[in-house]
Amino acid sequence: MKIEQAHIDQIRKQFEALQSKEDLLKILNDAKNMLYGEKCKPFQLKSLTYYANPVLCKKRYKTFTIKKKSGEDRTIQAPVKGLKSILRSLNFVLQCVYEPHQAATGFVLDKSIVDNAKKHVGHHYVLNMDLKDFFHTFDRNRVKMGFMFEPFNLNGDKEPLAFLLACLCTHPLEIDGEVKTVLPQGSPTSPTITNILCKKLDRRLTGLANRFGATYTRYADDITFSSPHNIYTNEEFNKELKRIIEEDQKLVINPKKTRLQKSGYRQEATGLIVNEKVNVRRRYVKQIRMWLYYWEKYGYEKAEKIFKRDYIADKGHVKKINARLVNVLDGKLEFLKMVKGVEDGTYNGLKERFDKLTNKPKNVTDKQIISINYNTNHTKEIISTNANHIPTSIEETYPKLHNPKQLVEILKYFNSNNSNLKYSTHSWEFGKYENFEVFHKQLRNEWKKISPILKSLNTRLHAKINSFLFNDKLGQKNEIGYFNAWGEKSLKFGWSSKEVKIFCETTNNNPLLCPIPNEIRELDKQWNLLIFKDYVDVFKNEIEFREDSGNLKKLFLTKRKEILSYDFKIDLQNLDGISFYTDVAYFSKVVEIIFHESFKPRPQYFNILVKAFSKGDCIMLSITQIGSVCQREVNESKIIKPTGFLNSICENMINLADFSICSVFNDQKCYRINYLVSQEGIPQVEKLMNDEYNGFTYEFKFYL
Repeated sequence: MKIEQAHIDQIRKQFEALQSKEDLLKILNDAKNMLYGEKCKPFQLKSLTYYANPVLCKKRYKTFTIKKKSGEDRTIQAPVKGLKSILRSLNFVLQCVYEPHQAATGFVLDKSIVDNAKKHVGHHYVLNMDLKDFFHTFDRNRVKMGFMFEPFNLNGDKEPLAFLLACLCTHPLEIDGEVKTVLPQGSPTSPTITNILCKKLDRRLTGLANRFGATYTRYADDITFSSPHNIYTNEEFNKELKRIIEEDQKLVINPKKTRLQKSGYRQEATGLIVNEKVNVRRRYVKQIRMWLYYWEKYGYEKAEKIFKRDYIADKGHVKKINARLVNVLDGKLEFLKMVKGVEDGTYNGLKERFDKLTNKPKNVTDKQIISINYNTNHTKEIISTNANHIPTSIEETYPKLHNPKQLVEILKYFNSNNSNLKYSTHSWEFGKYENFEVFHKQLRNEWKKISPILKSLNTRLHAKINSFLFNDKLGQKNEIGYFNAWGEKSLKFGWSSKEVKIFCETTNNNPLLCPIPNEIRELDKQWNLLIFKDYVDVFKNEIEFREDSGNLKKLFLTKRKEILSYDFKIDLQNLDGISFYTDVAYFSKVVEIIFHESFKPRPQYFNILVKAFSKGDCIMLSITQIGSVCQREVNESKIIKPTGFLNSICENMINLADFSICSVFNDQKCYRINYLVSQEGIPQVEKLMNDEYNGFTYEFKFYL
């Protein structure tokens, strides 16, 4: 939804009158509705108090690493879904109430890296500085104090509200061997709060810059000074600069990322060239030209092969390697337009070549909605205002490659007689392998061949299998104080645990009979796993719904009980006797999303039908809310390009299964919308006979 000044004024007025937690809850719910443009499911007061207390809510954040441009790891703490939703709305409220200093350009409404760079164009000297461990410098007390002063004024009787907000926005993290409650890097509110707490820093550094005839800006932790003359060897300037940042504001300058750039050489601010005008690097434009040339000369298929080779070599250490040429080019052109402007000749020339290759007419935007007509015999006739686009194209909506067949072929290694991976989940005698070392070496060699493919298809599944097979630090604490583990149960024993090797060498027995050491049994005691076979069985049930386990039926019955309650009746048909490979945790999450976001809000349709059947080389699984229909037009943007929970389902099911929805829409006709289809298929909308479906249906196609 487009945010207007009236929305901002309303939030400000509500915040000025804020007196209680209930008032805060009302503001957050109003902000949520403004952001998403419709009546959303409201936050509950108990959710605020729950997520604000890290003692009660122990898993508020998920920690992972991403690669920096330097190749080093950056640790990110991402809030869990419930907390993230609250923080997004809170961040909008903070941005409405607070007006950052004019020198702050990062994470500010209607500002970008271009606005930051423009202020430093044409200066003889440009100084770049970086603040070390920026977000972690701001602890809970400092955040609370920020809420107590203007413009928030949560002081006196309102101080508990300042503490509540500070608790929501901070999290206990281990920093330099000490646990501190600080702003997490990855929280929606952290950048905005740093702008709030850095206003004094911005004001004083602006004053310092004015005093010496320079210009100052800050983009998050990236500080830039520029000037027509060299003030950066001036002892007084450097002494005052360090005093303001380190002594006055208790921040730390990172000397490794401090550099002075002189005219005559390339000068940059927030990654953009600022010598004569704001610009991208020459290599950026040359790369776009090169890829367009390959596409024009060799056709798309061969051009994409060349692109993937070069892209992986150039960006594989920091980005996902399953990018598509058409999407990368589209994104790069959008960035070029932002930097150089829509009237720029270079941009327009490249964009014209791109549009010609994609058959996109001039003056047609991607926001124009596709219209779909059908002739009387129901053969599909697709008429689009954008000739390059078809409904729900994978390239358009989900840039990741969708190839569930290939993922299943890899998981089949765990059941193939010709595979070493099979014997990581099945019993074997030493007649099969000379000894444990030989088995593990052959296992690793086989894994090396298929590991990169699986990683490109599903990084989480890859990490789970890799850790189960080869992590020799399971059960040990990592650098942030958590035990190394694998799987949904966070188990701390696997094939590379030293006890398995010792057991095989000393007993000449089946490794699956290896007893679990007492210290590991204590860590995993809630699961009551006594021998290694118990761990192997858990692993097998995380990569496959097995006919002998009944876990598919248990999944639906459990989620019904947890989410829908017994007021909903559930009919399970043909779920016995079927098996298929998938990431069980991902699909379980999808079922949870469907029950919670789609079925629960419509309790009047209390009959749920789950049905499975075999069809050629696949298992078809449908989940239907009997009698329910879609209250939208079939060609609405939220249907063709799904948002919200429909988008979450698609994201979770990429490379696991094909996914479609079927329903009667507002025109009283029934359609199937294919969001994810295997590589050979073309995603589109199909018209169905109205009696083919008896309610809103989610369809999944799992390959065998």
